[in-house]
Amino acid sequence: MYALTIDQRGSRLSDDGVPGLLDLLAGAETVRAFERTVGDEVQGLVSVPDVAVEVVTQVARTGRWWIGVGVGDVDSPTPPSVRAARGPALFAARIAVERAARCTAGVALEAGEGRDAQDALDAETVLQVLGRLVVDRSPDGQEAVDEVRRHATQRAAAEHLGISPQAMSARLQVARRDDEDRLRALAVRLLARADAATS
Repeated sequence: MYALTIDQRGSRLSDDGVPGLLDLLAGAETVRAFERTVGDEVQGLVSVPDVAVEVVTQVARTGRWWIGVGVGDVDSPTPPSVRAARGPALFAARIAVERAARCTAGVALEAGEGRDAQDALDAETVLQVLGRLVVDRSPDGQEAVDEVRRHATQRAAAEHLGISPQAMSARLQVARRDDEDRLRALAVRLLARADAATS
């Protein structure tokens, strides 16, 4: 299981970003939906590594949040609200989000009891590189990446943006879209490995 604890950066100096974040995460496939837990903090439970990577990517690109990922078990039965959930994954997410505030990428991952620390470190490393890549991307580059995902082909995305296919290709290259895709795939594999209980 993956517990994600997300804390707003510089919340005392900015507006409450939680409503917007909850809107962003509303479509995520969760075990327990993301909700405000305390103050400007949001938490949710995810069982699928693909979803965890998608959440980290979407949140990291805003540059407004510290993201802590905890990997491990959750006490059963899981209560209806994530605020009442307990277990090693949630404790690990708390440690991770506190570390995330000291990481340049703003993302950290912690292994709960019964999980391998080296596997967790490998997964964290890739998530941090992925986080840096998407937050450093220009608005035009992000728009190009989003349009290709929405329209499936570069040509259709270029037509929608009113630019040539060559211009679209150049934008995607500068945005490092292929690197993002490879990092996402690697992160999914490493998160799955990190969540495998040690014997």
